[in-house]
Amino acid sequence: MENPKGKYFYLDLNPTKVLHDNGGFHYRNALRRLGPKECFKDDHLYTLYFGIYATDVIEKKFFGPIDQHGSDLVDFFAEYELNEKAHDGIHNFLRFIDAQKIRTPKGLDYLKKLGMTDDHQQSLNLMTMLWQANCTIWMEGVWEIVSCDNSPTKFIISDHPVTTYNKKLFPGSKFCKYPMDASISLLGTHTIFPLNLNRCLIITNLGYVRCPNANPLRERENPRYFAETIFDLRTIQTGRQISEEYVLAINYVIKKRAKRYVTASRKEWLYPEKKMKSTIWNKLGGKYFLMPDPRKVKFTTQFLAGYKDGSAWGQDEYGRWSDDKDPKVKKLRDKEFKEFEGHKKSWDSKFGPLDKEEWLKYI
Repeated sequence: MENPKGKYFYLDLNPTKVLHDNGGFHYRNALRRLGPKECFKDDHLYTLYFGIYATDVIEKKFFGPIDQHGSDLVDFFAEYELNEKAHDGIHNFLRFIDAQKIRTPKGLDYLKKLGMTDDHQQSLNLMTMLWQANCTIWMEGVWEIVSCDNSPTKFIISDHPVTTYNKKLFPGSKFCKYPMDASISLLGTHTIFPLNLNRCLIITNLGYVRCPNANPLRERENPRYFAETIFDLRTIQTGRQISEEYVLAINYVIKKRAKRYVTASRKEWLYPEKKMKSTIWNKLGGKYFLMPDPRKVKFTTQFLAGYKDGSAWGQDEYGRWSDDKDPKVKKLRDKEFKEFEGHKKSWDSKFGPLDKEEWLKYI
């Protein structure tokens, strides 16, 4: 991150209240300057206890390899190009993102709620069991890495770095009250993961790209976890420069979905709400907020993979065994195609025709 002194502005959204002997009180400073190792530091977060003995085996043996491979891949995907490293690294990158979602204090609190326990040890056990659960749905989504090179405001990060946003699920809704987040199995939920100051990965469910006017709270087609699926690396969208207003909206989502802390290279970036025209949740960023360009998305309905032994494996775009004769599948596909064509035309009207050279990259 951009900071010559190596320190960042670190904002506590819920500063500690300190009581005085005389009955008075004060709050600790909400804003501090910290080095990178001090940001989001939480001692013994992954420590397992056995009576009087303790071990950090999860930190060293479980997260060690994930972080070792993942941190390099974050830099690679920030400047993504299709090559051998992309093929070799995509699975490690997905594992890293998934770990970043569940290993945080908020993620562990979510696991406690899921497991109906207050026991920290049990939440750690659940974490190792449920790690990689989100990868299937993410692989079947549409990926875009947006850029903000020309924006005065850059991306911030929080103590919960993998954020989700669904315009119909306000932060105070029962499905998003702490420690809950908008589920990625819902059609209109986007996943947001800042890669660096100027790059942010956004993953959107394919069905929502095809039918943006559908109910965002409806489940996507065939939602499932820990399932085998296919991801086409050629489809990752890159190069779109977004406005400062767009960056502010993303930062606002990141801040509102944090547990307690957000950090940035510049103090003013931590307060996106001060520069935003509106903070109404379902109006953030405008009509096309977090949507990838539908004109760069093919209407693919089938994937086939062949193996050296002569066997083959295939699925449709939602991970089902392909069955074009199923009337339900045909009805859905006809509806999606019609709405998808309308979505592409609306982008032409709003942003002008897509450059042919850019279109050819994805077709």
